Amino acid sequence: MTDRPSKNEEEYFAQREAELRKERQTLADVARRDEERRSHFMKCPKCGADLIVEEYHGIEIDRCPECHGIWFDAGEAELLIDKESAGFGSIFQAVVKGVRGKKTSSR
Repeated sequence: MTDRPSKNEEEYFAQREAELRKERQTLADVARRDEERRSHFMKCPKCGADLIVEEYHGIEIDRCPECHGIWFDAGEAELLIDKESAGFGSIFQAVVKGVRGKKTSSR
């Protein structure tokens, strides 16, 4: 009897090794992506400093203590426009309109 594996065994183990390598690569890619997201969470997109959360008119906004930038999550800018009076609200509405590239409803 020979100790040499048959051709079918060699193919099986080669295929199995390729599958395991692919699984390890996928897991490594997921871990790398998750780490990248965590490294950017609550960081200022402009300067990279840690953002602080402040409440303004009942809306949580993210503010950078370094560059003084103000960052909004989805929908927060529109909520602020709805709560503001005509003065600041109309200026802010024009800015949001420019960012979105379409008209917002007028008051």
